[in-house]
Amino acid sequence: MFRLERPTLVQVVEYFDRELKAGLADDRTSDLNMIPSFVTGHPTGNEKGTYLALEIAGLDVYACQVKLKGDHGKLAINQYQYKIPQELTSGDDFTVLVDYIVECIADFLERVGTQDEFIYPTAVSFGFAIKQTSIDRGRLLSLGYGYSYPNGVGTDIVQLLHERVQMKQLPIKIVAIANDAVCTLLAHAYQHPSTRLGIVHSLGTNCAYYDKTRNVTKLHSQHHSIPIDSEMVINTEWCNFGSSRRTLPCTWFDRKLDRESINPRFHMFEKMTTGIFLGEIVRNILTYLVDRDLLFNGNSSPPLNTPYGFDTSYMYVCEADQSTNLDDIRIILEDMLNLSKTTLADREVVKKVCELVGTRAAMLVGAAIAAIIQHMAVSQVGFGPDDPGCAISITGSIYEDYPSFHPRVCTTLKELIPEEVASRLSVGLVKTNRIVGAAIVAMMSQKMAAESSSSSSLS
Repeated sequence: MFRLERPTLVQVVEYFDRELKAGLADDRTSDLNMIPSFVTGHPTGNEKGTYLALEIAGLDVYACQVKLKGDHGKLAINQYQYKIPQELTSGDDFTVLVDYIVECIADFLERVGTQDEFIYPTAVSFGFAIKQTSIDRGRLLSLGYGYSYPNGVGTDIVQLLHERVQMKQLPIKIVAIANDAVCTLLAHAYQHPSTRLGIVHSLGTNCAYYDKTRNVTKLHSQHHSIPIDSEMVINTEWCNFGSSRRTLPCTWFDRKLDRESINPRFHMFEKMTTGIFLGEIVRNILTYLVDRDLLFNGNSSPPLNTPYGFDTSYMYVCEADQSTNLDDIRIILEDMLNLSKTTLADREVVKKVCELVGTRAAMLVGAAIAAIIQHMAVSQVGFGPDDPGCAISITGSIYEDYPSFHPRVCTTLKELIPEEVASRLSVGLVKTNRIVGAAIVAMMSQKMAAESSSSSSLS
């Protein structure tokens, strides 16, 4: 049921490629939104300058001063974290929340200091759903994360933030917005210029990659100034793959989890591969076996009966346990989940269930990457005759904490793409804070503006 054979994986690749192409033409016809970032070109690692990066993630505001020193990607960062008070998560006036964010910026500037007549080029990474219309413009689609500001939806979030910043007379100019996957890609690309694809795989999942703008046909009617053969970063929003069509190998357990989630029929790929959902799939399987007297002698416990009571981190421990009596698994079952005395056979079943769910998740991620890589190879993005190779940057707790996950992704990817393509790939786990990527977006925005101005003056 959870084992994915090669024909199934090949079919997933084909489905993903079909959705990818549909999303590049019209995101209303695809589970993949394929959102243009409007970032074109590539960092070289030799750019210099001082930038401000801002990230709003959940109830956290991160402010970061990034000094790009060039010399093949050297940089220095100065960062501070702020908490959004619970009382500011809802209300009638969205500007109240924006004003608090501006206060955070003001405090941070006091900490790091400012220079006379220097305006910080700034990029903002929002944790909200935004319909981006240019590199520095985007309308708020929804807030999420427990926020409720009815008058915020539809707002040009950058314009509003810029207006409130001007009222405080802060020395910053917001030149770009970006999301987490775009930031992951560009944070790695500054130090590894061959990077063409970035992945976030943690509580949620997303992927951004470079594509030829000629492939992004939905842009052509609205943005005539973008060169047709330039390369632009595309935000896939692949978390939603498989949500409206049967393009993923779902089981009864996946459909149960989806039905009982807060967003049924949305983010199916995310629910089968990431975060808290992996542990919940395992829990559903274990309680199914308990109900049929096939596990724990038919006995359960309140923690095991509680939705999301089997933490995904338990899977890491269960898979890694190589002891004769599986003692680490026994501690999780008996001490953490309050189950009565378990047998070795019980613990072996739990270990196997974790392996099956974790392996399937990694293989699905590998198949999705394979579809994007094959699309890039056909367009010669990162795989042209003059390209040194194509690097993939990956960040997220699943990759960092789940020892067997990354090797399984790489094995699946290698098996699904041609050898001549696989031989030119490299994968890097991003250790640099991805907020650095927002600063790189700010730098790229200025670089693009300078190139555009130069081209205009020459013509």
